[in-house]
Amino acid sequence: MKSECILSAGIDIGTTTTHLILSRIGISVTGGFGTVPAAQITSKEIVYKSPVYFTPLFSNGEINGAAVAKIIEREYKAAGICAADLKSGAVIITGESACKGNSAEVLQDIAALSGDFIAAQAGSELESYLSGKGAGADKISEQTGKTVANIDVGGGTTNISVFRNGECVDTCCLHIGGRLVQTAGGGLLLVDRIKRFADENEIRISDPKKDKGNMVRLCDLFSELIFSALGFADTEIPAYLIADHRLSEKNRADILTFSGGVAACMHAEHADFAFGDIGVLLGRSLSQKIKQYECRVAERTDPIRATVIGAGQFSMEVSGSTIWYSDICFPLKNLPCVCAPNRLGGSSCALYLCGKKSPSFCEVDQMAQQIAAAAKHMVKKEIPLVVITKEDCSKALGTCLKSKLPDKYPILCIDGVTCRAGDYIDIGSPVAGGKAVPVVVKTLVFGG
Repeated sequence: MKSECILSAGIDIGTTTTHLILSRIGISVTGGFGTVPAAQITSKEIVYKSPVYFTPLFSNGEINGAAVAKIIEREYKAAGICAADLKSGAVIITGESACKGNSAEVLQDIAALSGDFIAAQAGSELESYLSGKGAGADKISEQTGKTVANIDVGGGTTNISVFRNGECVDTCCLHIGGRLVQTAGGGLLLVDRIKRFADENEIRISDPKKDKGNMVRLCDLFSELIFSALGFADTEIPAYLIADHRLSEKNRADILTFSGGVAACMHAEHADFAFGDIGVLLGRSLSQKIKQYECRVAERTDPIRATVIGAGQFSMEVSGSTIWYSDICFPLKNLPCVCAPNRLGGSSCALYLCGKKSPSFCEVDQMAQQIAAAAKHMVKKEIPLVVITKEDCSKALGTCLKSKLPDKYPILCIDGVTCRAGDYIDIGSPVAGGKAVPVVVKTLVFGG
């Protein structure tokens, strides 16, 4: 069994905090004796955790990309690595930070700083998924056979992911977080939608010290909405506080896990406004709701780092049992996925084909003929042809394509990866003796 270790980074730029982790990921090639060799991720170990920083912002609320870059460079130096050492991972902008006007620009700049194969990602569904994986909700569901929901309560959003038998079956995001009401400097700052919610519920807040009771009431209402989203309460959630959609009623959880900065305040002893916001009050309120609804909770260690652990350890997969490539310059980044040969145009993309299970060589050759004909504009511009198949046929397909396309034309065929039209894919340099490539399938979504 051939094995290799790669260094992976997870960088989380959130509404309130920014931090990173470094992980060592083991990849091994297994198989033989009648089975097709396949590359698998066999181990994951966190080797460095940065301190948790407040996310640097400009006075207009936009992310200070230069200051974030300095944090990352400082932590790379403290860890004794450079960007070139990183072969995998993700930088993800989370919560309200993804809605900032310059978030896309900052994300790409940080990704460029962070190594050859660091995927730039944003979006509530992805954040929910990664935080759930980072909190271990998937493993608990697999081990217990129960439905497990992870509730990641951060500074700007609450991301919920539901797992069954180790798989994520549903996600939800609410505009509820500990940083949406700020109390630093003795003043008070409410995000517009939170001010609207407070007004609709006749909650008057003007002075943090004098109006603490009203702030507790606001946090209690927030907690009630979170438990309503989980199906434990029937309180109506205002549409303007739902970032994407509600959870399906069939996905009510048996076990809850909590992560995020507010979750870290649920059981810790902090002053009411220790972080200049309502995070501590919201954490206490959530603890009371757990008791009220008699929920079964699996406690997590280091809950604030769930998303960054997810980004660093679970954003990547490896391609399947076969791979074929020729004249490709790795890595390949941000390739939009299309799902039919006739969608190939004159720009970079990745063609994803579900295809038939165990196709014959004749069927693969016919498929190659269709792809080669559809790729004529890409060939003319010498844009690499990237084909991803769900089934195990990439080596045969690559061989057939090579015979139908010009000599030295760049071709990459991989299998064992699932994606869909509208996704983007990053493909890193071959690992495990050239038998696989690291892959990140992602959706880039920014608020407006």
